[in-house]
This record gives sequence, C-alpha cells and structure tokens, in this order.
Amino acid sequence: MKKVLAIDMGATSIRGVIGYIEAGFLITEEVMRMPHKLVKTGGRLRWQWKELLSKVERTIQDYASDIVSVGIDTWGVDMGLLDEKGELVSQPVSYRDPEHERGYRLALKRIGEKDIFLKTGTQVMPINTLFQLITMKEYYGDEWKKAKKILMLPDLFHYELTGVMACEETILSTSQLMDLGRKQLNESMMEAFGIKPEMFPPVIQAGKKLGNTRTSRLESLRDLDVDVISVCGHDTASAVLLTESFKNPDCLFLSCGTWSLFGGLTGQAVLTPEAYDQSLTNELGFDSSHLFFKNITGLYLVEKLKGQMEEEQGRKIDYNEITEAVRHSGYTGLIDVSAQEFSAEDLLAKEAIGNYLMQTGQLLPDTDMDYFKVIYESLADKYMEVRKAIEGINGKRYQSIHMIGGGAKSPLLCQMIADRLDLPVTAGPVESAALGNLLIQLKAAGELESVEEGVRMAERSVRNNHYNPS
Repeated sequence: MKKVLAIDMGATSIRGVIGYIEAGFLITEEVMRMPHKLVKTGGRLRWQWKELLSKVERTIQDYASDIVSVGIDTWGVDMGLLDEKGELVSQPVSYRDPEHERGYRLALKRIGEKDIFLKTGTQVMPINTLFQLITMKEYYGDEWKKAKKILMLPDLFHYELTGVMACEETILSTSQLMDLGRKQLNESMMEAFGIKPEMFPPVIQAGKKLGNTRTSRLESLRDLDVDVISVCGHDTASAVLLTESFKNPDCLFLSCGTWSLFGGLTGQAVLTPEAYDQSLTNELGFDSSHLFFKNITGLYLVEKLKGQMEEEQGRKIDYNEITEAVRHSGYTGLIDVSAQEFSAEDLLAKEAIGNYLMQTGQLLPDTDMDYFKVIYESLADKYMEVRKAIEGINGKRYQSIHMIGGGAKSPLLCQMIADRLDLPVTAGPVESAALGNLLIQLKAAGELESVEEGVRMAERSVRNNHYNPS
C-alpha cells in the first residue's frame, strides 16, 4: 500500500492531504492546514512565498517516511520570474494587485480585447498572466531585465522540490499565453508584447514524474526519497476530475469557492465571437480535455461581508446564523457579482453592495444580515445567466449540475441553485481539488489502473448530497 501527499493551495489557505487505497476505498487524512494572506512589499501585493514554501518543506519532512510522492496544485494565473542563476527575481505578485490594470490597458491599445480572446480562447481579464507580464515589463523594468525564465506557481514549487523546470498544461492554460485551439504556447501573441517564448520551459501533461527530492534546491529535502509528480497544477482542473461532468457531457460543473467557475466539458475549444460576447473562457483539464466555463466572483463576497460585520459587531458570526438569516429574509434585491467593484482586495462588501443597489434603483436591505441574502440570490441568478449563455452557444440543454468546493457545504445555497436553474444538483466532495491531485499521483505510483478507476473509487468513498428542484 503506497501513500501519496497532495498539497492543495487556495488563495486564502493551503492544506496537505495524504491518500491511499485500502480494501477498494480511497482513504484520506488531512495532515496540514495553514491560512495565508497577501502582503504589500515594494508597492505590490505579493504572496508570502517563503512562508508557503517553508510549510510545504516541513510537511514533506514530517511525512517523508510514509509517502512515495508529492504533487502541488494552486489557484490560476500567478507566476514567478527566475534570473539566470535560477533564483527568484522577486516575491511572486498576486493576481489581486491593482497594478495589473496598467498592463491590461496597454495591451488593449495594441491588440483589441476581442482579438486577444480569439487568438487564445481565454476570458480577457486584467488578472491574467499575460497582463501581469506586460505590467512587469513596461513598468517594473529592473525586475523584468533580470528575468530569464517564467514558471507558473505550482511549477515554481515543483522546481524548488526537484530542480526541474516544466510547464504543466492545465495551469498554463489560465495564462492567456496559449492557443487553446492548438493546445500550445501562442508564440505570436507573446512576441507581440516582447515576451520571449523561450522564457517558458517545455509544456507537459499532468501525471508525469518530474523528479525526486534528492535533487531538491532545498537542502533539507535532499536526504529524502520522495518522487514529485506534476499533477493538474490548476486546482479547478484537479477538482473537475471528481465531477460527473468529466464523464457525462450533459452535466455542468460548478466549482464554488472564493471564485465560482461554472461550465462544462467540450470536444474542442470554443473560440467564437459569441463566446467572447458572453465573457466565457476555455481551459485545459486532465488529459488535455477542454473546459468551457465562466469565472465569477464567488464566496469571496460572503467572506468579505462576514469579516466586515464581525469587525463592526465585535463578535464571530456562525455560518448557521447566516443560513437562517438568508432562509427567512424577504429581501429581493440583486447585484451583478461579476462587476469589477466586487473583486477588490480592500473590498468593503456592505458598502459596495449598497452602492450598487442604489445605482440600479433598488431599495437598500432593512438589516445587515439581508446583505447575505443579496449575495446568495445574486449567485444563483448569475449561474442561471451563464447556463443560458453556454446552452445558447453549444446548442444543447444540460440535465444536471455537479457542485464542488466550499459552497457545496451549504444545503441552502445548493437548494437555491437547484430551484433557480430547475436542475438537480449533486454537491460534493468539498475537497475535490485535493482528491484529484491524489488520484493522479496514485495512478503514477501504480496503485490505479487508470484515473477513471480512481474516480469511481472516490465516489464509493465520499458521500455526496443531492438536491432536486422544489
């Protein structure tokens, strides 16, 4: 029986999960969890890179005698720049840094937004890696001049663990630097903005053994014998592997966490003016599959409102209290959760929601807790809008939704989605990204004949909940 370690990184916390197969079931054990936050350094919002890497390092040290491999998945679009010696030029910048707007605006002056989408297939957003790099090149020249290689964030962690540079395709597909129709780097797009294609290492598929900790750049790991597997570097690609959508083309997936990613799998990338008009995006999933969906601000609004109200009221607010407040609220106002003002790092959620309601001629809520009702109803409404857009483009009607991520823990939200979209909803597993990560490693370790076999095993091992439209 071989055990593997999945490091699953979200934008507010990271976790370590050990997984193995016993008596035909997938057994998992969470062995590490750590919150993290952004810090402002050198005028930029950056990730706590040293703290994150140190936690990964210590977790591997603690469990090296139990595991045969480790793999890391993270959120999308962020990256690190390496100098000619292979050292980080600077602490990785977060996608939430407002400076990326400068690169975005500059790019749109040179190539229209629609053309950028049609050449890449990626929803055009200021947070995307392309605009991060343009911002760095045009406005932070001292850092850019030192850069010789570019690694997406999970690839950067794997590089520290093995000394090997590679670009895993699912995380690279979030960057706006690929031609997703051809599943390769879009060199003409890069060269149009002065980004040398050779700055990126070779592109690889998930499931490949990258190396071993014996060649790690971290001295403390060199005496250990742990393989490093390039899993689906993008947490969404890892998570979607656990949904019904991966085997049923009539099922939509909804990854509901800080961000909501809502869509389905297609036979090929959808690079059409209609997809652009609806702000939809394409990415790669496991085994180079095509994911077609929309990025939506998700539970970030709930998290921000909860934190703001706790600070104002000087007490902790339980999620059960939020659920009951939403359940009994009669307020009916709606916001567009995709509006730019709802994704700011310094967001004051109550004020932002109130301003939007007033600007759109709606009455303000009577109580603070009614603001949660606004968010829940608005999320369900946005999902309905996206479903209609995708069905209109694909020319089909979906039959069900498989919901994963933190939102799957809320029976009320799941039922609201089932009712609003008039589709049955399967909810769970919550930690699906970590499970997808584990399955890819277990296949690489020879514990599974196929990842599909692992998915069936996970279905037997984890209980999901089901909601039918009322």
